Amino acid sequence: MGSQIIETRGLNLNLQGNHVLKNIDITTHSGQICALIGENGAGKTSTIRCIAGLYPPTTGACTIFGEPAYNMSQKSRNRFGIVFDEGGLYGEMSAWENVLFFARLRGMQKEKIAARYNELVQHFELKTSLKVGRFSKGMKQKLMIIRELLHEPELLILDEPFNGLDPDSKIFLRDKLSEICSKQGTSILISSHDLFDLEKIADQVIMIHQGRIVADQALQAITGMTQRYVVTCDNPQLVVSILQDIDGMTVVSHDEQSVTFMVESEVIKQPLQILLQHGIEIQEFFKEKSSLEDFYRTTKQAAVQN
Repeated sequence: MGSQIIETRGLNLNLQGNHVLKNIDITTHSGQICALIGENGAGKTSTIRCIAGLYPPTTGACTIFGEPAYNMSQKSRNRFGIVFDEGGLYGEMSAWENVLFFARLRGMQKEKIAARYNELVQHFELKTSLKVGRFSKGMKQKLMIIRELLHEPELLILDEPFNGLDPDSKIFLRDKLSEICSKQGTSILISSHDLFDLEKIADQVIMIHQGRIVADQALQAITGMTQRYVVTCDNPQLVVSILQDIDGMTVVSHDEQSVTFMVESEVIKQPLQILLQHGIEIQEFFKEKSSLEDFYRTTKQAAVQN
């Protein structure tokens, strides 16, 4: 595990009388991709804004590279880049003019800016002939990431980077982010609803629900935590009613032919035998790999019940 990059301890945030974040404890490490997940309004963007030094904590501490985020020096601020979903590009300017403007604000020399810009444009396969106002959503997302990678940051923070992208753009972006992390050692913090894409690249997953951390685990541990099964039979509705009465089993979905359900591996060892004991005539039964979506579903269900 690499050196510590982000740390929050007992982080609380009040905004306009609302207790938005409640005792948030987060630690991320260098050379890893950390995914921040949760429903709309859970507190993901507020957490990112505290980490980026845009909101001062009401109580508690938030540091990047060991330095308080809200009072960070410019030198330390130049060690990370951040991309918010709402943008921050000038539509009447070209891609080069946008990047040059922000890079000069960071104190970079024009010659170095040009060399790095050309390298990143080629890396992200960005066509730059149009004004930015005519860029597609995917092109704008690429340009914002190029803008924030120009100064070679140690940490890249992304708020909903996959939002509004078509499938090809999502695949391209997640592959490039994974490559940046693995080959260049850039640490990445991503807030996103796209659980499928996060599962492809994340090392660590932190889940926020109603302003509280309800899970913080390695992705590898998450995907091995539950077991997911599919059973095809003549009476799926009966299977659903049986499973709903058994602790440790959760129905994910069902239709007229089959039922998909999850089993907590430490609770139930023989789901097939349990169904046969109830007289279910099974046509097909197989095990699927559990997913980040499964984990999200069960974790949120437990959080709501508590």
